[in-house]
Amino acid sequence: MRTTGTVRSWSELEGWGVVDSADTPGGCWVHCSMLRMDGYKTLIPGQAVVFDWEEAEQDGFAFRARAAWPGDTPGAAEYLSGLTISFDGPPPPVQVFRADDLVAADPTPGMTRQRAFELPRLWTGQVETAPGVVSGWHHHDVNESALYVVRGLLRFEFEGYDGHVDAGPGDFVHVPSFTVHRESNPLDEPSLAVIVRAGGGVPTVNVDPPDGRA
Repeated sequence: MRTTGTVRSWSELEGWGVVDSADTPGGCWVHCSMLRMDGYKTLIPGQAVVFDWEEAEQDGFAFRARAAWPGDTPGAAEYLSGLTISFDGPPPPVQVFRADDLVAADPTPGMTRQRAFELPRLWTGQVETAPGVVSGWHHHDVNESALYVVRGLLRFEFEGYDGHVDAGPGDFVHVPSFTVHRESNPLDEPSLAVIVRAGGGVPTVNVDPPDGRA
């Protein structure tokens, strides 16, 4: 569904913000990958936008933008950005994100994800899966995802494959973009894995099971 709104907030560090409209009470989550514009993809608080939206839980908001155009008319050339960014001082500093800095993000039934930080084309954090839990089916949009298993065991099932693959401590896992999959933990201890996603898409998209899968 398409509507018009106004940018409430925007985080350059995390690459997403919130747009307010009468059709999306409480605010609509919008990611930089959904911005239909040339050049550096960003929004400015108070800016008018046209956006397509869906009902989908994302970072505490009940609505998520599927596409957004800065200005009043989708695709109009006068609203395309040619913004150039330059630094007048030293480059951005190295940052350390402590365990206490992690915030809950991208919920999938059965999994507890926490985000360390998010940039326009990079997302990183961790995921903990409780003993015996089987997650919901999901994919990660255009993002290529890598996981490093710290402890426990993660079992992956995915569309187009009837079996499963297991990853234990020290193993790396690659989950390709748009691959519908789910994780489970068959052990009696929680599993913990570090996640890195690159691509700038929506971090997690929860979906219905593939045909023939529960």
